[in-house]
Amino acid sequence: MSLPREVLAELREMTTGGPRAKVAIAAALAVAVAIVVALVLRLQDAYWAGISAFVCMQANQPESLRKGLHRIAGTVIGAAAALICFPPIAFDHVATMLLLFCATSLAIAGSMVSRFSYAWLLGGITAVMVVLGALDDPRQAVNIAFFRCTEIVVGTLVALAIAKALLPSGPMTPSGARGWGSLFEGRNVVLDHALKAGLAVALVPPVWRIFELPNLGQMAISIGAVMAVPALTASHAENRRAVIDRSVQRLAGCMTGGSIGLLALTFAWSASFPLWLLLLMLGAAIGVQLETGRHNVKTFGIQAEVALILTLVQGWGPAASLLPAIERVFGMVGALLLLFAVSLILGPPRRAGVE
Repeated sequence: MSLPREVLAELREMTTGGPRAKVAIAAALAVAVAIVVALVLRLQDAYWAGISAFVCMQANQPESLRKGLHRIAGTVIGAAAALICFPPIAFDHVATMLLLFCATSLAIAGSMVSRFSYAWLLGGITAVMVVLGALDDPRQAVNIAFFRCTEIVVGTLVALAIAKALLPSGPMTPSGARGWGSLFEGRNVVLDHALKAGLAVALVPPVWRIFELPNLGQMAISIGAVMAVPALTASHAENRRAVIDRSVQRLAGCMTGGSIGLLALTFAWSASFPLWLLLLMLGAAIGVQLETGRHNVKTFGIQAEVALILTLVQGWGPAASLLPAIERVFGMVGALLLLFAVSLILGPPRRAGVE
């Protein structure tokens, strides 16, 4: 079934009662409260609080707690690592690219072999965000790290509080982690996959400068999100299909959520704070139902709400410009093209018995 049909089928199966609806209500409340708290605190980018609240809301309390704690730990450790490693090499372009390569490779590898997979992924992505955000002015690294950590911690804590109040205390799914030793087993493609992601992110700064692409940080985040495939097989073709599927869903979700946000901004009512917040809550409720459904459109649902938040939340109130959403789409498309180019040039891993 094609992606549009799967999304439409999932929309038809949305419910207003039962466990899925309860998670949807919790996610909507978490996004609204997190954004309001971030605005009251005058945090730099309130949308990170809303995004964190949304993605940390899982089916039950234990799952939400695990994801939330991993998100906080990964973010803080990644930001600290960037502040330690980046300043001494800030004006060395080759060393900076090597740092981006290592951070991304470790993030992707850890997301697939460690039982703290989400923490590894967030740690690497946060380190990359801090480095890329401070490329032009390394003195901004501390400021970027502080605000990213604060925004993400605020959003995550809001989500955990609401999950504790509204969600059931169901079982926690075992991680099924294979351990770091599995990276060096025969016919294992995780290391090759992680190194390709690392190379793609390392190339982001020169590609960004050469082609004058917008939204530098979004390019790296997109590459990390697409390459963080939950499980790989010994077949290069199957792994490539999994990455392509995530890319398509991410692109489609971004364009859908961004387009809805852009359309909303053309109406005068989008400047009304209550209606603006209600639209964000509605998007979160629908996004969670798409994420938790049975038609395999999880990435689409998550990305659509993330794009909606990024489109509508600008500064310290309702959005007043279309430019951030447009830049984000261009940044993501640029990232996917760069990732495709790296995969095409390097080709499949050359191991015996691997397709």
